This record gives sequence, structure tokens and C-alpha cells, in this order.
Amino acid sequence: MLSRNARALSRLGYTMLAATLGAGLLGSTGCKGGPVPTAAFDAAAANPGSCDPDPLRTNLAPLWNGLSVDIDDCPIIELTAKYHEPDAMIFKAIIYVESRFQYDAVGCTGNGPCCPARGWTASECACLGAMQTGPWCDSSNLPAGCSASGIGLLPNGHVDMETNPNAANWANSVFNPVVNVELGIAGIACNRAQAKAQLPGCAEDQYTMMAIGNFNSYGSTKSCTVYNFAYDTAVVDAYKTYSTAAGWPAHPYVTQ
Repeated sequence: MLSRNARALSRLGYTMLAATLGAGLLGSTGCKGGPVPTAAFDAAAANPGSCDPDPLRTNLAPLWNGLSVDIDDCPIIELTAKYHEPDAMIFKAIIYVESRFQYDAVGCTGNGPCCPARGWTASECACLGAMQTGPWCDSSNLPAGCSASGIGLLPNGHVDMETNPNAANWANSVFNPVVNVELGIAGIACNRAQAKAQLPGCAEDQYTMMAIGNFNSYGSTKSCTVYNFAYDTAVVDAYKTYSTAAGWPAHPYVTQ
């Protein structure tokens, strides 16, 4: 999924699964490639050594919904490297803006071209999960530098929307944070490749702003210095907070 149109998000209830999630919450992705041993969202904060080394860790207090801002650090770190993105912390900030780290967040149903193209329902063509993104529906016309893994889809071609971490389909569910983070980072990496092809000669930090701006509202990038300022500002505000708390070497992004 290259990007989404601008939208106002609606949310499922901010429910805490706590101990019922089990170790399957983050699948088998850890910062060192092994399983994440935490038992639930809140356990990530209680057990900060669960995926060391974790340069994204802030140890900030939980959000108003009870969720730790550090719960998705392991897949963010691994998938940032997998897709050759330059700044892992920006994805942590995007998750805050998009869902407040709520794995089952849903918004903008009926969004995008996949419903008429593939017969998906309005709920499948929505902004889903932590990064409010969904599976790729068409990989036939992707620009150079993009990739689509097919994750988040059932064998029948529909979106895997399992929300029960104990169910068989959870491993590939679009709501599984590991799957959702990969879909989001892969999409932003694709947006970066597209921006570089369309507007060569910009700085890497400018391409980051273009890519995440297009993730929110595709086509909002106009030049090296004109992109989705409203969305990028919201993301960079969170980025600065988390970078400071983690001692992360922040990039000097320009958002206006």
C-alpha cells in the first residue's frame, strides 16, 4: 500500500488485553532476531530489557490509554533496517500520531482502490492497526525500489483481520503489530523511492518528510520543500519528544 488519503480516524475501544495477549503479541520479532518474551503491552515497559539493545526506548510513563510508547520498538528497529530506512524513531512517532499504539485501531473505512478492484469489503479497505495501513492490493505497477510481501492477506486474497492473538490467523493478521509495522514501513520506503524518482536531488531528510506526508495524503508532496506540513509537523513533534527521552540522535527535519 503506497499511501492513504487524508482522513479523520475513528477508533475501536481502547481495550487492554494485558495478560491474555501472551507472547504472541509481537510474534517472533525481537531486536536481536529472537522471540520477544514480554507477556503483554504493559509488560514491555515493566521489562525494559526484553529486546536489548533498544536505542528507541524512552521509559516514559504510559499513555492515557494505558499503553507504553515502547511496545513496538523491536519490530520498528528490525523493519527499519530491512527496508533501508534512515530513521527508526520517525516510525515510533507515526504510530503515536496514527493510533496511540493501539493495535486494533480502525479508521477511514472504504478508503482506497482495493474495494472495487479486488472485491474487498469497506472494513477491509480501511486504515487499520497501529500504523493505520493495510495490505498491498496491487503490486503490478510499483516504482523501482518498492517491494510488496503479500503479508496481511488470507489465502483467498482477502485481508486477514483477526484480532485474537490466540487464533491461528493472528500471525499474519493486519492487526498483529509486527505485520502492521512492516506494512507501514514498507509503504513509506516505497513512497521514498517514488519521491526520489519524481524529484531527484533533494536531501534525505526532505525525502523522509515527503514519504511520510504521502503516507497520510498521497500526492501532497510537491517539491523538495513543499509537502504535507500539517501531518509532518504532528509526527515531528512526537519525534522530538521521543528522541529527547531516548537520547536518540534526532534529524533536523523541517516541517514548514
